[in-house]
Parts: sequence; structure tokens; C-alpha cells
Amino acid sequence: MNLIEIKDLTKGFQEGLFHKRVVLQNIDLTVRQGDFVVLGGANGAGKSTLIKIILGLQDPDSGSVQLFGASPHSPQSKLQIGTVFQEVTPPNSLKVKELIDLIRSYYPNPLSTKEVLETVGLTDKQNAFPTDLAGGQKQRLYFAIALVGNPNLLILDEPTKNLDADGQKVFWSQVERCKNDGVTILMVTNIQSEQEKLQSLATHIITLAGGKLIFDKQPAQAALTENQPSTPFSYQSANLLQVLINQVWAEILQLVRTPSYLAGVFLFSGLAAILPFGKDMGQLQQGLIFFSAISLLIFSVERLGKRIAIERVEGWLKLLRVTPLPPSIYLAAKLVMTMLVLITSLSIIFAIGIFKFDLQQPLTQWLRLITGLLLGIIPFTVIGITLGYVIPPKALDSIAGILIPFGIFSCGLVPIQNPDYVKDLIVLSPFFHYREIIQYAAGMPYDNHFLLHVLWLIFYAVVAGLIAKFAYQRDNVAQ
Repeated sequence: MNLIEIKDLTKGFQEGLFHKRVVLQNIDLTVRQGDFVVLGGANGAGKSTLIKIILGLQDPDSGSVQLFGASPHSPQSKLQIGTVFQEVTPPNSLKVKELIDLIRSYYPNPLSTKEVLETVGLTDKQNAFPTDLAGGQKQRLYFAIALVGNPNLLILDEPTKNLDADGQKVFWSQVERCKNDGVTILMVTNIQSEQEKLQSLATHIITLAGGKLIFDKQPAQAALTENQPSTPFSYQSANLLQVLINQVWAEILQLVRTPSYLAGVFLFSGLAAILPFGKDMGQLQQGLIFFSAISLLIFSVERLGKRIAIERVEGWLKLLRVTPLPPSIYLAAKLVMTMLVLITSLSIIFAIGIFKFDLQQPLTQWLRLITGLLLGIIPFTVIGITLGYVIPPKALDSIAGILIPFGIFSCGLVPIQNPDYVKDLIVLSPFFHYREIIQYAAGMPYDNHFLLHVLWLIFYAVVAGLIAKFAYQRDNVAQ
């Protein structure tokens, strides 16, 4: 079985209305166990595009690609791969050691964090944040991330571009070690000073020009099958529950180390202390519930969406997508983190209601209200995740300004007599069903169709979740 198998692949990009620039045309490429393939070519020749297609980050217009005998979109196909990209930005709120620990948890048979840090020479920087690293040290970190899964295949896109002399020495010594251990390597580079070294190490040297592959060096046909594996590849995955726990913990660490985000949660929730809800207890209760729902909507849609959009634009999401991390685990961790934020927000608001406004209710009623607010917000949280994949970060700043008036209108709070079709459309709005569930949870009058509202919100959550998963895997905006 081949590690990489490309057949008749073509890829082009639209330029204007009537012209399409073809960068890859009828490409055939096979990479076998033990190969060291060097891919060169001028800037814009399509080298990075080919790498992205191999890794499932882009789709070809035609042709087929298999990675370890599977679709490159499958997380299982990434179980034995390590990748170094040119430009990625890992979360600055995770330390080097924490970042390596997180990535290694995705793999079934990883190397130890200690071993990897020693290998790339970052042991003394294990408690540093990525922003504290110099350019060459960051490149070493990316190489550590590629090695930690104990890969059978290394895909390196300009891996020495930012390395200093010491970093290059460490890098090449590790590349030679990996080659001697039988690790297959696909490396993109145009650095002329490395060509002599690559001539001695590489089994294949390929130039990409005019959309075609030109083989400058390749072994004799008889040697091509020497290292061919005789048994299918194993697709044993890591413990998914442990992966989820580690991912949630990483999200929590990022959250508590982002003071501006937490300050926004506390300050906005604290506005409940100064807003004029009225002196009547009924009005006060309704006002606090209404404010709680608005708070949850803002944090679950605009704030969460912006965090994901930033991760996408900075390249962190691209790096995660070439690991075996299942999209569902990533999305679930984001959802758990958001629910923790929302619980904190509700706790602040209800504490203000109890201690400042002397709003007294049985504990069971408080718990019922909190449960209704949190369960009803889940579809909107998933919608926030989806928006993060399809909308740029700056555009999400205006989401809250549109969200609140649209939510008020479409939830049915504003009386509408005519036309009838507007009233019918409001019944289809997720905001309408959320309002009815909140009113039920608060013991307020509602339309007595609780189960129907729950089913509608489940429907919206499932649809938004499918869109989010699709956007996570394709991520066309980032490309």
C-alpha cells in the first residue's frame, strides 16, 4: 500500500469571471515507505496547493488522492503524519510543554514530550509561551509538533526558512535520523544552499513547473518496491474520551489566561446591577431573565465565533486539521468551554438579582431557570461556532449589533398583526422557540407546546452542527 497516491489530479483557481488559472494539471505521484521526496519550483507554481490537497485542506477539481489508503479528509489518515507549515500561529496562551502535551494526546503511539523537547532543543523553553520564542525557536516548536506523533510520514513545507545556524544543524540531524529509521519524507524547499545535501539524502527530486511534475532524480524501477509495506496500515486511534478531556483543559487554560475576555464576561454580566428593570418583582424577574438571555446570545454567538475565526485566520485551525483530532471533539470542547462561560455569566446575573434586588425564589426554581436558559442556548452556540468558520473576525464584531434587535423581533415579543406570513415565519425562528422554553422554565405563561419547541431547537442545533463540521473540514475562507 502506498503512503501517498495521486492519480490524474487537476486543480485551478478562478481569476475573474471568464478565466481559470490551472496550477496542477493531470498530476500523477506515488510516495512509498522510505522515500525522501523533495518538491521544488518557482513561487506560485502550486507546491503549497499540492501539499494542501494531499492533506485534505483543499479539494482537486478532478482526479483522486489517497493518504495511507484513505481519504485525506479522514482523521484516521492523519494518524501517522507529522506536518510543518510555513506560517501558523499556535495559541499564545498555551505554554510550549502544554502545546506538545495537547498534540501528542491525539496520537495512539506518541513520543514523550520530554524526548521531543530534547530532540529539538527546546527543553529550557518548555514553560515559555510561543510569543516569547524567537523566530528560529518557533520553527523548532513546529518541528516538535510534527515529530511528537511518532510519524511514519513527515510533510515539511519550507521547514528551514526561519531557522538559525544551530536550528538548521538540529533539523538536518533529525531529518537524517528519521530517514535512517525508515520515516518517509515529503519536503518542499527552494533554498539553494540545501541542494547539495538534498542530492545525497533524497530518493526523488521533483520540480513543479507549468502544472506538471518534472522528475530530476528518482531511483531505478527495481528499487521502487524495496520498502513497500506488505501489510495494510493500522488505523488504531487514541482514546477519544481522553482526547476530549485534554482538549477541554486546553480551552480552559486559554480562557483563564485571556484577561480581556474574562473581563468582558464579568463587566457585561455586571450591568445587571445598574439596568432599570423596574421595582415590581414581576418586572424585575422578567427583566433579569431577558438580560440573561441577551448575555448568553452575545457570548455564545459573537464572542465564541470571533475566537474561532481568529484561530482559523492565524493558521492554528489548519494545523489541527492535519492531526487525527476529530472535528466532533474539537467542536465539543468549544461547546463545553462556552457553557462554562455562560454558567459564570448566569451566576453573576442571578447573584445580583438575589443580593441587590432581593429576588427570592426556591432553589429548585433557580435551577430550573438556569437549565432552561443553558439548554435553549446550545443551538445558538453551535451557530456561533459555524459563523466562526465562514465569517472573518472583524465582521463578527457587528454580529451582536444585528443579533439583539433581530432576536427581539423574531422571538415574538413585538406584537405583529399583519401580514400573516410574517407571523408564520416568526414561528419558525429559533429565537421564538428559545423564548417559549425560557418562559416555561421561569414558570411564566407559554403556549403549552414545550416538546415541540425542544424538537425545533434540536433540529437547528443538528443543522448548524453539520454546517460547522463541513466548514471545519473545508475552511475555504482560510484557503
